[in-house]
Amino acid sequence: MAEQKTQSLSDDETSKIPLKKRWLRVKPTRRNIDRRQRAMLRHARKFLVQRWDNLRASRREVIGWLLLMVTLVIIGCLQAVIYSRDQETTAAVSGGTYAEGVVDKIATINPLYITTESEQAASSLVYSGLLRLDETGRLRPDLAVSYSVSEDGKTYTLKLRDNVRWSDGHLFSADDVVLTVELMKNPTVGSMLFDRWKNIEIEKISDLEITLTRRDVLASFPFMLDFGILPAHIFKDMSPADIKTTFSDNPSKVVGTGAFAYHSQEVLDGGQTTFKFVANEHYFRGAPRLKVLTIRTYATSEDLLQGFQASEINVAAGLNVRDAARSLDLANTNLIEAPLGDGVFALFNNSGEITRDLAVREALRLGVDLAAVREAVSQNTKLAIVSSLETPLAPGLIAGVDELGQPGYDVTAAEEKLDAAGWQLNDAGQRVKDDQQLRLSIVTVQGADYEPAAQNLAEQWRNLGIEVEFTAADPATVQQNFLISRAYDVLVYQFHLGADPDISAYWLSSQATAHGSNFANYRSRLADVALGNARTQLDSAKRAINYTNFVKHYWLPDAPAIALYQPNYYYLVASDIQGFSGTASLPSKSTRFSNVQNFTVNIGKVKTTP
Repeated sequence: MAEQKTQSLSDDETSKIPLKKRWLRVKPTRRNIDRRQRAMLRHARKFLVQRWDNLRASRREVIGWLLLMVTLVIIGCLQAVIYSRDQETTAAVSGGTYAEGVVDKIATINPLYITTESEQAASSLVYSGLLRLDETGRLRPDLAVSYSVSEDGKTYTLKLRDNVRWSDGHLFSADDVVLTVELMKNPTVGSMLFDRWKNIEIEKISDLEITLTRRDVLASFPFMLDFGILPAHIFKDMSPADIKTTFSDNPSKVVGTGAFAYHSQEVLDGGQTTFKFVANEHYFRGAPRLKVLTIRTYATSEDLLQGFQASEINVAAGLNVRDAARSLDLANTNLIEAPLGDGVFALFNNSGEITRDLAVREALRLGVDLAAVREAVSQNTKLAIVSSLETPLAPGLIAGVDELGQPGYDVTAAEEKLDAAGWQLNDAGQRVKDDQQLRLSIVTVQGADYEPAAQNLAEQWRNLGIEVEFTAADPATVQQNFLISRAYDVLVYQFHLGADPDISAYWLSSQATAHGSNFANYRSRLADVALGNARTQLDSAKRAINYTNFVKHYWLPDAPAIALYQPNYYYLVASDIQGFSGTASLPSKSTRFSNVQNFTVNIGKVKTTP
């Protein structure tokens, strides 16, 4: 292929070309430019001007589409917001302070020395037991996961929970249980549990197993295993004197395995106190949802209610009937009326001059309208009427006992029995026998919720022609002036019945002493046998038969007392307090903390699982 050469002209060479020829060269270029400009104008007219005209003509349609698009976008955003809200709910959240007030004094939370139910409740926050009572009154594992009983019924072998830590991080072991039992048994320590534990032997089998051996058989012994366990690594080298003062002089040594750890104590005016506890992050059931729990004591129920209204506390526990009724008018609160595992009784002095006569006791029982007594307790308020009680056992423990009941209200039968016993009505409407007027002395505790019940009893018996002397004794002196000496014909009093049917302390002949709790002075050899058999019978079915026999064949026929009612426990809570059962019965006042790790005081938004 021949090589092609390209030539170009310089500016000088171009200038030498004649003008006409140069114009001929340029002319086609200008023509091209004009042609391109005309093409551009045609395109502009076609794609811009004409389309703009079309757009103007169709602007309504365009605007409609734009509005539709905007609407769809808004709807989509709203759907996203609604969906997000659907994934949230208002619920209890962790944190906050549960501040409870009680009418009492709390001198200690050391489980060796606690005496009152308020002290027991506070102590249970810090110190776990081997077993515990749940909110229904059933025994549940706590630091012990299981136990077994020997064939002779005297030795209990307990397996302990693994990987439990004290609030200071130390591991819990059998050494802690051994030390605590030995301290309870040591008379120089002066534990309030000494009498119950002095004859019980403990042996360490391994770090997580112990045995407890009694000298006798006691069916209710497992209910004694709720005592608080102390840490051996702190108390093993302490003298008895130091153990007593540790809780006030060295708070850093107050270490437990409970849901809360002790923080501090503040002494208030009038000898009242506030105890502060913080969540125990080492708690073996999981850290509590509350951050702080405080218990503040008050001198009276009225002070307690005022403290609640002043926001010093957000829970008022143990209000009396009058103040509980007043609290019903408060906003943003809930009043819990929980049947308590107690019983209120009219106890006849079976050794009294008048009340030793069975016929008189039977007549007095027939002459009482128990429904009227229960209504009197509520003092004509909007409070729920207290529950009935027919036997010396708490309802729900033994089916056979629950089927039994006291004779019904029958004034005519009561009058006939009094007449037959020689107590006749005279012209003045008074019952007399051999020129002696029928007089009864009724004693109760001043200010107690059952005082109106005692007053109602007195009025009903007066209607039978009986002269009644009524005494509401000072709580500080009732023990010395009346209970020890049994200086009454009838005592209206409250007993703790508990979650176990062992009620022998109130009815055994051996307890009818100055310092015993058999305030009815009831003595029956056959009843003692039935109660003794029930106490030592480990077979639950046979045990139930023995208690049923005691009630059916002895307690009801002998009429040593009248079962009046089962009292309520009143506690007022702020509406945001959650986590505990509302109207469930309480086996004891301290079991209100049985589920304390789930208590909450805060409400917030939480995510839900789609």
